[in-house]
Amino acid sequence: MPKPYQFCSDCGAPDLKTMSDREFRCERCGFRHFITPIPAAVALILDAQDRLLVIRRGHEPGLGLLGMPGGVIEPEESGEEGASRETREETGLHIPPEAFRYFVSLNNRYLFQGFVWPTIDLFFVARIESFDGLRADPAEVMEWMPMKLDEVPLEQFAFGSNAEAVRRLRESGLQASPTSK
Repeated sequence: MPKPYQFCSDCGAPDLKTMSDREFRCERCGFRHFITPIPAAVALILDAQDRLLVIRRGHEPGLGLLGMPGGVIEPEESGEEGASRETREETGLHIPPEAFRYFVSLNNRYLFQGFVWPTIDLFFVARIESFDGLRADPAEVMEWMPMKLDEVPLEQFAFGSNAEAVRRLRESGLQASPTSK
């Protein structure tokens, strides 16, 4: 099994023993390293026509597959702030954190630097009038598409958590909510 830690973060020794899929112990000093889920915020953005903003990923993992604006929540950031920031960075849309409402949390796995990290994806819904002014960052987004929820191809998502969130959003009836500005 690949190890996310090559050296002990306490004493620097390269003698980490795999205790389980989430625990690594230093053979020299006994320091225990744990893998815990990394929190990520994902934005489910609907326009006045009840279309969902879907992106085509511009980088690995999942290059060319579908996704939604999102990423790791930064220190001192709430989930809503993370969803707002990630949306702005990836699409250029300025949606304030207050416009995002918590929807669901789902487990995910994310390949980064040769290790598949567990994440807990926090999905937030926001409604905007239109996608006018969207300017995708080409390093993050190859293409963006506003899609009716029932037309989103779930099997084309890079991450199962994204597909499941869209499936649940379809069932929730939230797409019929009033638009906020």
